[in-house]
Amino acid sequence: MIINPIQTHIPRADGGDRYVIIEPALHKGNDGMLYPTGLFKIYKDAFGDETHLFTEPAEMKGNSDNLADDQNPDYLGKFQLSATEWKFEGSILSYHEQVALVEFITNYKSPVDQQQKQTPFDDFPENANPPEEFPLNPGSLS
Repeated sequence: MIINPIQTHIPRADGGDRYVIIEPALHKGNDGMLYPTGLFKIYKDAFGDETHLFTEPAEMKGNSDNLADDQNPDYLGKFQLSATEWKFEGSILSYHEQVALVEFITNYKSPVDQQQKQTPFDDFPENANPPEEFPLNPGSLS
């Protein structure tokens, strides 16, 4: 489960990389624990694109803690994931990039998860072969 923003890169169709930040939306339960909502916002990362990540609030009067996504030039869109489906809202990421991000998010293992694994092949079936094409179709996680 992704509980903190993650910096990563995904392949572009032209062979280059797009550097992104994946920010999960979490819900704090009555027990104080964080629970996934299935919503992930995607932003350009300052390390790879021409734009720069906002690190300070905009200089304006009033509450400037939150910049609306539609006003943030680094905002690329958002994913809503469930156990069987995914939906992307945005217009910048290609289908190829969307699939790469969905695969990254659904296969992500936190450092804690990786330490708890007994062997490197616990989650990899013996007869698995790497897919020749992307295994995900829009709207499907299978």
